[in-house]
Amino acid sequence: MLKSLPFILSLYLLLNSCSYKQIKNEAPAINNVKVNEKFRINLPEDHRTGSSWQLNNDYNKSLLKNLNVVWHGNEKGIDFNFQALSVGEVTLSLIKRKYVDTIDYKTFIVSVKR
Repeated sequence: MLKSLPFILSLYLLLNSCSYKQIKNEAPAINNVKVNEKFRINLPEDHRTGSSWQLNNDYNKSLLKNLNVVWHGNEKGIDFNFQALSVGEVTLSLIKRKYVDTIDYKTFIVSVKR
């Protein structure tokens, strides 16, 4: 057991360092993150409905870096992954569209602190 302890500890640290903080509070609530912290917004997305979420590209890119977007399937939805770059406050707008029609809209305020 003691011989495997360093491996288990290393695995635990690796898994925790790769995890992203999930923010859930829609505006007007404020979500707090720290500089260099990675975070995600998860939204339900079922491709069988013909609709999908899109990030509005008008946010301050000097405060946040858009890392990627990952769809986890109809049951788990889609993750929009970011990294906080510098101190400030930014608003992220996400639009759910079906073809060219807007069918839902969500806004998240992110406050980046030291």
